[in-house]
Amino acid sequence: MTSDDLDFLLEALARKPSDRKPLSELTTDPDALDRLLDDPALFARLLSAPRLLHVSPWFFYYVAVRRAFLDHGIDDRRASDYVGALLSYHVQARSTQPREGGGFYLVDLVMAMSEARSAEDAFQLQTRIGDVALYLAGVFPDWIYHRETVGRRPVTIGYYERMGSAHWRAASRTAAAERYDLGDVLEYMASRFPEMRQALNDLVDGHLDLARRPGGPDTICRQALYRVRN
Repeated sequence: MTSDDLDFLLEALARKPSDRKPLSELTTDPDALDRLLDDPALFARLLSAPRLLHVSPWFFYYVAVRRAFLDHGIDDRRASDYVGALLSYHVQARSTQPREGGGFYLVDLVMAMSEARSAEDAFQLQTRIGDVALYLAGVFPDWIYHRETVGRRPVTIGYYERMGSAHWRAASRTAAAERYDLGDVLEYMASRFPEMRQALNDLVDGHLDLARRPGGPDTICRQALYRVRN
């Protein structure tokens, strides 16, 4: 976290000026800091703040993803940290369309994985497939819905969920995952992929302007069709 991140956190959570010092002391304790980052008031303040925020992308997306995940019963900080960093990276690197923004389809990555020259390369591509599947399914559900309903080669949301889950799970069982201490979080995310995708859909639909949305009946139909049934 940057000093600007901490300043924003203190400003958002301090009810009066005298609260800043004890809150600042709490931020030096990792467990206490985690609880502060989970405060719904911090998320609400991020959303209501001016568009130009002097906070790091990691801070913004961690808080947003963590709140969205908690609202959907996903209580794993490492998963929130992983997905927050994933959004931070992709949102800064893309344009407003999936293909132009990332220059990839999942099939491109699957083909590259089949030609991986080492176990390390295969691990990187397996995790990349999971990452891209969640990013596209979570942030661009309307793009997927359009391809599914009017595209020449329809690909359903279930395709992204199966691909992402399978490749994260495979990656979690490799020596590289153990070396990077990623096995547990990759396995957890593989097991909760549909719920995580739904949480990101709701986050984008309700709070974040990360993708073009058609609105109207198409969005309503997509939301109903793609809703995860618990």
